[in-house]
Amino acid sequence: MDYTGKIATPRRTSEVGGVVTLLLTLAAYLPGGLQAQEGASKLPDLSSVWQRSARPVTPAPEELPLNARGIGMRDAIDEAQHPMYDCVPAAIPHILGDPYNFSIEQQQDRVIIRYEKDEIARTVWLEGHGHPAALSSDFSVQGFSTGRYEDGDLVVETTHFTFDPSGIEDKPPMVPSSTSKRTVERYSRDGDQLSVEVTVEDPRFLTESVLFSFQFAPTETPLEAWIPCDPGQARNALRYMPESELKYGIR
Repeated sequence: MDYTGKIATPRRTSEVGGVVTLLLTLAAYLPGGLQAQEGASKLPDLSSVWQRSARPVTPAPEELPLNARGIGMRDAIDEAQHPMYDCVPAAIPHILGDPYNFSIEQQQDRVIIRYEKDEIARTVWLEGHGHPAALSSDFSVQGFSTGRYEDGDLVVETTHFTFDPSGIEDKPPMVPSSTSKRTVERYSRDGDQLSVEVTVEDPRFLTESVLFSFQFAPTETPLEAWIPCDPGQARNALRYMPESELKYGIR
């Protein structure tokens, strides 16, 4: 019965039912796994294109907590062995330190991170959606990433990295990472500022974890198309590098 004392007509009842159905339908498409996690109001809005807004804060090469094996590998790795000379893209954390933009797309059960450099796309499988665990065949340059929303942040854990000659330090003197490398990324947004902290662990080469920090701001500029790497030209830069910068003169 409405405020006039009249009984609601079947037409009005059907309209209310239609509105409820529409709201339920829209709820099914909310981003970021809102249906599967508690505290949905705390989920960060990270979906944007991001550009670097401050210099990265990274540990100095001489301050890396290397064990004896790590020191030996650092001394053995030559600049000519850098993966980029074989068209192998950078991985976490160093891809975040490059001066190229990246985008974040939050979906119901996953987060897609696309990097302008080398057109890399990472999939972060959100916990609580029944995604299968990583297999022994899932080792790759970018590893296998799972994620969760925690205290208003996105936390991404990545394992199953392949051996990377520059996986811990990508500038001379380079330090490689092993298949035991594990990274934990925390994405925190405060207004138009995105802070990303990356903790890197690798018990084969490090005595303790190391922390890398990055700052980004949103931009309306879309990601630019990346020119594919040419394996035949990738090593040309080594021809112009002084011999003093090559430990073993490998070209």
